[in-house]
Amino acid sequence: MRKILPAVALLTALLAAPVPFAGEPVVVRVHYTPHDRETGRYQYVPFDVPEGTTRIDLQYAFDRAGGTNVIDLGLFEPGPLDLGTPAFRGWSGGERTSISVGVGGATPGYWPGPLPPGRWNVMLGLYKIAPAGVDVEVKVTLGSAPEGPTPVLPPPAAEPLRRGPAWYSGGLHLHTVHSDGTVTARELARLARAAGLDFIAVTDHNNTVHQLEGPLDEGLLHIVGEEVTTPGGHASVWGLRGARAYVDFRVLPGDPRIADLVRAATAQGALFSVNHPRAACAGCSWEHAIPPGAVGIEVANNHPEDRAASIAAWDALLREGRRITGIGSADWHRAPAPIDAASVRVWATELSTAAILAGIEAGRVVVMADGRTKPPELTVRFGKRTVRVGDTVAVAAGAPYEVALEVPAGEPAYQGGRVDLFWDGAPAGQAELKGTGPATFTRTTTEPGYLRAHVQRADGSPLAITNPIYVTIDSPAR
Repeated sequence: MRKILPAVALLTALLAAPVPFAGEPVVVRVHYTPHDRETGRYQYVPFDVPEGTTRIDLQYAFDRAGGTNVIDLGLFEPGPLDLGTPAFRGWSGGERTSISVGVGGATPGYWPGPLPPGRWNVMLGLYKIAPAGVDVEVKVTLGSAPEGPTPVLPPPAAEPLRRGPAWYSGGLHLHTVHSDGTVTARELARLARAAGLDFIAVTDHNNTVHQLEGPLDEGLLHIVGEEVTTPGGHASVWGLRGARAYVDFRVLPGDPRIADLVRAATAQGALFSVNHPRAACAGCSWEHAIPPGAVGIEVANNHPEDRAASIAAWDALLREGRRITGIGSADWHRAPAPIDAASVRVWATELSTAAILAGIEAGRVVVMADGRTKPPELTVRFGKRTVRVGDTVAVAAGAPYEVALEVPAGEPAYQGGRVDLFWDGAPAGQAELKGTGPATFTRTTTEPGYLRAHVQRADGSPLAITNPIYVTIDSPAR
């Protein structure tokens, strides 16, 4: 049986005549306008699931009108629709036109498991709506055939994978088939290992279902992440864990509840970091305030045309006194794009989730153009003390101190290259890398600020961006 309903009758009809049971589909059509997008970015189509249901098949269709209509798809089981609700069952965005959720399995991006009876909701995210509006058709079919056991999360791999302090190489923004990527999490791990990475964070849009794939690679640290994809910009969350763990994304630009998303991440022991703060795609640039508790901002990824603007956004935060870590990532979705351009080196006490996250939070990060080249070491020496990226050094006003950038011996990527030193985001010195010792700069400072170094290859292409060393002024005792 097919029921085509005008928009005005949608909710009334669904509440009065819930979706039939045992395979008989219902089809509902609703019309959305640009005004609907402005007043209700996320729309909900309710349907009832009776006791004994083991499978939900869902399809939706609309005229894409050459890309001027884009509508995302998600699903909620019975429960509140408030921000952070545990009723969230999964998300596929605009990648799929049909999904299935069952007791024994589900489409990537959705959690399998028992289907509680009651009122479910199809979520439609109005990403783009053409001026003429769009008709959306939703079809739901329920089944009650027996299914296999519900997949369970495997126990996490033993950590640390390696002991001892070192610069560990990693990718922090990577996608799989559970959102808009093209490979499984296990295949992603294989590619990351081949590129020389020590750890990865899988950051699918608005879900962490990839955890069901189990241990990904015994030699690679796997950090469970999510790309929180709000209508006002995207953010990575690193360090989530557990079935159906997620951070909600339904926060519009200007909504102060963006701070609630940061708190939701930290409450789960995770870090929150802004992705591609300046980007060309609709809804990708960061339009929210950056709340306290956000630890990072992506300053380099696979879109070099956005790099200068993203670094400028980072510097604006640093000049405000925000000690926020600059991150590099590949934002990887598919080959032939390199999975390690950009990547990070994190100075950590060991190769474990806790140690890597602690290193990121402390600013002990160098952004690198690939996954294998060893990072440069930026240090500041004043008196008997030497500090590195992420550290703070107190110097006497007007007293000289030495800044040094040392490159790893035998690394051909640095040969003939150049280092540019920056103070509070402005150029503060330049030196050629000659391979005969560190590049050094002597400075004096009368005001507090921060130092950072950028390294270029001989051909002028970027190779490394260090995080800051913070300089404070040591007031003499009276």
